[in-house]
Amino acid sequence: MKKVLMVATVASMIGSFNLDNLSILQKMGYEVHVACNFKDRTVWTDEKVKKLVKQLKDMGVKYHQIDFHRKPSHICSIVKAYRQLNLLVKKNKFHFIHCHTPVGGLVGRIVSHRNHVKVIYTAHGFHFFNGAPLRNWLLYYPVEKFLSRWTDILVTINSEDYMRAKAKFKARKTYHIHGVGIELEQFKTSDMNRETKRKELGLSVDNTMLFSIGELDKEKNHILVIQAMKELSKEGCKYYIAGKGKLLDELKQITESEKLTDSVIFLGYRQDITDLLKASDVFVFPSLFEGLSVALMEAVAAKLPIACSNVRGNTDTVVTPLSYFDKNSVGELVHVIRQIMNSDMNNMTEENYANLMKYQLANVRKEMLEIYKLAGCFI
Repeated sequence: MKKVLMVATVASMIGSFNLDNLSILQKMGYEVHVACNFKDRTVWTDEKVKKLVKQLKDMGVKYHQIDFHRKPSHICSIVKAYRQLNLLVKKNKFHFIHCHTPVGGLVGRIVSHRNHVKVIYTAHGFHFFNGAPLRNWLLYYPVEKFLSRWTDILVTINSEDYMRAKAKFKARKTYHIHGVGIELEQFKTSDMNRETKRKELGLSVDNTMLFSIGELDKEKNHILVIQAMKELSKEGCKYYIAGKGKLLDELKQITESEKLTDSVIFLGYRQDITDLLKASDVFVFPSLFEGLSVALMEAVAAKLPIACSNVRGNTDTVVTPLSYFDKNSVGELVHVIRQIMNSDMNNMTEENYANLMKYQLANVRKEMLEIYKLAGCFI
């Protein structure tokens, strides 16, 4: 039986975005291996990592610990991970390797090149993009451009990355797929009582529920919405954030200092995201940058009006210009929210929902199957 290896920096990339790909590879007759840092807890809790390990065991997927570090500046960790992965590849005659994330993609492609193994790299959003900091262009762009020469198939998930990769990089083949896929049925079958859920959240009939999903970090830019709440709270808006992260205490302090504790609610990690979406009035997504957000796709699937920053990835998913605001402008965000509150947004939600059809999981499965077939044929 031919073997394939999937490489990622941390376990969450496998568990959140690649279990379906592992199943596709198994159905194609491959013995599937996974290599990542199962010890890392910067993204997932111990409980979630253990659950993933059990899933892999139940699927019959072989898994290997590689001591990746998420930051490419940790040179010693990269060297150690390279040695571990190189040894793993030497011991196994993998038919091809599929790698993800900047560090996993860096080490995976170097190892693949050294061992003459064909390689796929999925870029879940390049760190260089229109409007990105100069540091990102100086650090990430030259590395990705060089590594593209050692990439048999480069997979991108948004149109900006695809156009840049096609024009500037040297991968053997470059593809644009529609993200990791989304199941729309879960948003059609919920029997949740909306009014009951809203009461549970402390909302009155006069409140407008603004909702965001995302890690509490600088990149997700929740601070912009909190600043906007100084105006919007006077108009009955309440802002709910589902997610955990390193900025929780700092954001709470800002909320307290601005006397917004009744209007900005931190929900923490939630498992009832579908119900929270259905209880909401507006989904707000202020990210500084995105690859292609599953959270944003879920909000579109729930047929919510969207207010989102006009950055790469977001503009692939949300096609209604009235939804967009500048990622640094509190005034633009307030204006967009007010427009949504005072207008009939049915046409907007239907237009975005129609655009979402190409992101359905069944379609993405077909795209990945074709890519894996091509990788299997490369000689």
